Amino acid sequence: MTCDDYRGIAVSPILSKFFEYCLPDRFSNVFRTVDNQFGFKKSIRCNHATYAASKIVNNFICLGCTANLCALDLSKAFDKVK
Repeated sequence: MTCDDYRGIAVSPILSKFFEYCLPDRFSNVFRTVDNQFGFKKSIRCNHATYAASKIVNNFICLGCTANLCALDLSKAFDKVK
């Protein structure tokens, strides 16, 4: 266990919680996203993004093209529980 395993807790004011929970439900028809977006959407999970990436790579390979993928380790950017 190191000091890097812990972070301070940020307390959000009540007004920001109102915007976070109430406004998206009320104005969901105004806030549109594209079909290629996988993050921060209801009922879209990591397996959807993994499936889409594998289908795209398979399509490139079937066409005889080269497919290059890049993976980033963002574990330090987000909180995690051991």
